[in-house]
Amino acid sequence: MLTVVAIVAVLATLLASTLGAARQRSQQVVCRNNLRQIALATEIYHDDTGRRARSYTRLATRPSWIANPRTLHCPADPALQRPESGATTNRVQPSFWGNRVNGTQEPAMTRIGNPEEGSWDAEIRETTETVSFSYLHPLGWRRDAWQRLLQGGNQSGISACELHGMRIPGPAKRPFAQYEGQTLRVQCDGAVVSRRIFRTPSSSEPGPNGDTVVTFPVQGDTPVSIAANEEDYPWEFYIDGLPAPAR
Repeated sequence: MLTVVAIVAVLATLLASTLGAARQRSQQVVCRNNLRQIALATEIYHDDTGRRARSYTRLATRPSWIANPRTLHCPADPALQRPESGATTNRVQPSFWGNRVNGTQEPAMTRIGNPEEGSWDAEIRETTETVSFSYLHPLGWRRDAWQRLLQGGNQSGISACELHGMRIPGPAKRPFAQYEGQTLRVQCDGAVVSRRIFRTPSSSEPGPNGDTVVTFPVQGDTPVSIAANEEDYPWEFYIDGLPAPAR
């Protein structure tokens, strides 16, 4: 009897492991498709309006851009595992990873300068999110940072998912810096690429100058480390290497 129980336990463990791996692969397939749809929506939005969308909310205002609100939800988002009232609708939910994290990519308001939209009221209307979403995006970045990102050409990232990595224990200077490992990024050309974000053992806590050190691939597998707050924006999620300052 004990032998049979032990065999059943081993088989159950192997089955659970196999099912878990299959689930992760399935989630990544859905996530990649979502990212492609988001990239296509941003391109169509630009073609229709002659300007970039400043938020996912703008992309969701027409079915010809974002037809299904679930396109903005990564199946690996914990909010979908612990649904709140209305979590599967298009209503904003603070527990969705993108809603919690995306705004922390911007530098302090005192460093932004003049609003891009002409007034702060207009700027807030353009960049405020009223839909729930899982993905990081640079759409709301200020003009100089956006232009600097686009210097990477079609390989510049338009959205990124960091929900397939792992959470770093302990406090972090910025919420998005609590993750490392695999990151899925969709580029302006619609291609979805996989990148790995590595952080130093001490990077889960701010350094003496408030720095969070990140490492990302440049020229193959050769890593380069930078202090994230030196450049204000998390370039590692959207481009391989640190882009030159915009001119």
